[in-house]
Amino acid sequence: MSDYILSESGVIRTSDNASIPNDDGNRDWREYLEWLADGNTPDPIPEMMVDPNIAETETIKLAAKNKLVSLGLTEPEAATVAGVEESNPA
Repeated sequence: MSDYILSESGVIRTSDNASIPNDDGNRDWREYLEWLADGNTPDPIPEMMVDPNIAETETIKLAAKNKLVSLGLTEPEAATVAGVEESNPA
């Protein structure tokens, strides 16, 4: 089990089940991004938590990927960590 689990609106810290929103102003979110930049990987969103009617998931993944790139990860590394499927250029 990882220190974090992805959620629809950010992550859940497993040590205390705190829900941490995707918000750069949130100290816990910044700590999570540092944890990612150190090469860690969160657990995926549990299937029972996924609402198929919410398109927000891909937006969150893309935002996480972009933030990871800004912290120094390569595009492919950030895509893998954030769970974004990269399309192959033709």
